[in-house]
Amino acid sequence: MSLIETPATWVDLVGPLQFNGAAGQKSALPAAASSGNSSDWQTIINGPLKEWGQDPSQLEDDGIEPPTRESVQRAADVARNLSAAGLPAPQRVAATGEGGIVFARQEGAYFSNIEVAADGSVELTVFRESKLVSRQRLG
Repeated sequence: MSLIETPATWVDLVGPLQFNGAAGQKSALPAAASSGNSSDWQTIINGPLKEWGQDPSQLEDDGIEPPTRESVQRAADVARNLSAAGLPAPQRVAATGEGGIVFARQEGAYFSNIEVAADGSVELTVFRESKLVSRQRLG
């Protein structure tokens, strides 16, 4: 498994994230959270993710599938891992409409999405000036 080097931004994120690792395994992310980033991530975990986990049907609408319990739990795991790495929190969090959750962040000319799909898979896409420059599976 590749290790994630200490990323400064989402754009620098490389390699898979480790979720609920087996005993004795270390996380691929360093523990370097700043208190500001950490509290922003905690607001997301205790806010929309907690609400959607308790009642995903609040997002249900005609033709729109609310986040699954698995995707909500996985999104909370992603949030905790990225917070522990000291990465900034997303500027937007939304349901995908297909049972998943997406975190979005813009940093200068870069726009990044981390999507947690209904099946629990995690993918990072990075755009620079509206052109796709990177797509990778994180988990």
